[in-house]
Amino acid sequence: MTRDELILLGDLNYIEALREQTRACRGTIIEEEGIVLMKGPGSHPIMNYAVRLDSSIEPREAIELMGDFFGSLRHGFTLVLRNAEDESALGDLAKREGLVDLLSPPEMIVEKPLPDVDAPLGTELRKVEDADGLAAFREVAAEAWMTYGIPSPVTARIFARKDFVIGPHIEAVVCYERDRPVSAALLLLSHGIGGIYWVSTVSTARGKGFAEACTRWVTNRGFETGARVISLQASPMGHPIYRRMGFTDIATYRLLAALPAET
Repeated sequence: MTRDELILLGDLNYIEALREQTRACRGTIIEEEGIVLMKGPGSHPIMNYAVRLDSSIEPREAIELMGDFFGSLRHGFTLVLRNAEDESALGDLAKREGLVDLLSPPEMIVEKPLPDVDAPLGTELRKVEDADGLAAFREVAAEAWMTYGIPSPVTARIFARKDFVIGPHIEAVVCYERDRPVSAALLLLSHGIGGIYWVSTVSTARGKGFAEACTRWVTNRGFETGARVISLQASPMGHPIYRRMGFTDIATYRLLAALPAET
């Protein structure tokens, strides 16, 4: 595949993952006239997303539609600027309208399975298959993402139901250290590729290779199920780990946040 094809597939998988997250939260998805709006059950921007799918829509029109929709709900939202199109004008206008830079995660890919490596000593990787596994995944993610300013109740609410971690196109894994859940990762299959999301390690267990073990598991599981390539959006802590594992950068997303209205 060409670089442009890989970038487009990464966009499609990422946006589908956001839809799946919204569905799992029993949220609302409105997709029409080239814009998708995803409303979650709370006002935090991590629960609410907006993406301009049609680049012919003028930035002013897109920003006003997004702002009107989420503003009427008193919700914040995250604007996702795609890599497959030049979204710089939309991003520049969003900044002028008061949205703030949230993250600029590199998009990374790997095009073949990773070498098998033994999990760290004293650990066990378990696929999430039941309520106990879901609870363990939720516990890890809720604590881990506080590092990036996401309150644990917000993350816990995203993973309140099994829909986002168990399914024919979704798999998740938890790493246990002596039966204590310490790390986790999620794989979502769509558009012929696999996307890795919510790689998490609790703050007291970082630097021990647990996230790498989970990432390796979901990566190779994706190839086993027929994915042509595996894509992810790297966090600042995860980026050097993924590079060492064999992932390569192909683009960079830009996420901007509109903060929720004060009540």
